[in-house]
Amino acid sequence: MTYDKTMDSNFKFNIEDYLRDEESFIEEETAYGRLPLYKGPLPNEAQLRYLDEKYAAFLHFGMNTYTEIEWGDGKETLDQFTMTDFDYEGYVKTIKDLGFKRLIFTAKHHDGFCMWDTKETDHNIMNTAYGKDFLALLSEACTKYDLEMGLYLSPWDVHEPSYGSGNAYNEFYLAQIKEIVDNPIYGNNGHFVEWWFDNAKGEDFPDQVYNFDDFMAAIRDKNPDIVFFGVGAAGGIHWAGNELGYAPSENAPRLPKETFEIDYYEAFRSAVGHDESHVFSIAECDTSVTDRWFSHPEDRVKTVDELFEIYLKSIGRGGVLLLNVPANKAGTIDDEIVDRIKEVREKIHEEFKNPIEHGLLFDFTDIGNDQSLRVTNKDGIDINYVVLSEDISQGSRFTHGYIFVNEERLNIDSLGAKRIIDLRAYDKINELMICLYGDSHLHISDISIY
Repeated sequence: MTYDKTMDSNFKFNIEDYLRDEESFIEEETAYGRLPLYKGPLPNEAQLRYLDEKYAAFLHFGMNTYTEIEWGDGKETLDQFTMTDFDYEGYVKTIKDLGFKRLIFTAKHHDGFCMWDTKETDHNIMNTAYGKDFLALLSEACTKYDLEMGLYLSPWDVHEPSYGSGNAYNEFYLAQIKEIVDNPIYGNNGHFVEWWFDNAKGEDFPDQVYNFDDFMAAIRDKNPDIVFFGVGAAGGIHWAGNELGYAPSENAPRLPKETFEIDYYEAFRSAVGHDESHVFSIAECDTSVTDRWFSHPEDRVKTVDELFEIYLKSIGRGGVLLLNVPANKAGTIDDEIVDRIKEVREKIHEEFKNPIEHGLLFDFTDIGNDQSLRVTNKDGIDINYVVLSEDISQGSRFTHGYIFVNEERLNIDSLGAKRIIDLRAYDKINELMICLYGDSHLHISDISIY
């Protein structure tokens, strides 16, 4: 089936005309014969919600904020934590106003200092001059403003004497988990949507094995729809492989079952995993709006162009972006950070608010697992981006593809929830040819040109 006319609106307006019911389509003879049912992994509701949200905020705040280092050694004294105030509602409202729908907070970093009223160790905020339960007060603000909450609770704890002992430490960590998840004062209305394990280990204790199965079971008991970071294929989300905020260019949203240590050269290939051997998993791309995680007076705030590049290589590669927005020693967000995030959000809006609506000639072909679109730019319109999306609720069925720009062939490494193809390097584009191939019936929900 082909479609050929000059359109009065961008192509995505008409794409639904070509999506056919899968059951009837499977019975239709095509150039490729009968198409098989898709047997690859599908996302659950929690994963779909996160992909729809696109962004999350990270809050690194704790002992390291006041010692002005990134990784503490566990030898910090309680009097070094000189916090006097924190604007809980102001921080949460600002994060919400900046467009974030979830906040991940570092309740315990590797130094072991705890930001809640834990009974498992004296090394906690209640024994400082500040003497208030930070996690409870932050949770209260998140509940008031309905900001989803996640928690970073580092398994690596260089302060805890039982670390490295194996099961004894696991029992200690499990008790800390239960203190939090079993207490309704923590979380948004007592609920968490994400848990960060991080899976870091001390070099001196390589044999410390974490009992993640027990950890996850305890957390899921009160939070059945939660996702976990740092446990490979078991978590529903996974590390993108760097702290630059970039997803791999080939970023199929799945992992082989039983994967724990991810092979970043092979794991996300679009051509494999379209069967029951894989599970659906989202690349969570983490980075900071500054050059470090905790707030330090001399920190540089990333430029608009740097943050826009992060957007293109995270959300624009089918992942989600976890952006650290640190609070300073005064318990507020620096104005420069707030302004910079507003500026990059405005740039994203400006770049993608108006798909090209006039002057392009489209020729679309769909035979189910093979779809192509030829775009003729007869009026010489500036073209900067092509945006492609699968209906990710149906799984990522894409296996490979190409975009020909003035007959120069570029690979499309993966699709997923969103793929932004950056064409700003081309001075003049006369013709585009987009060729997409799938393991079964492709469900393309968006083809837009900007």
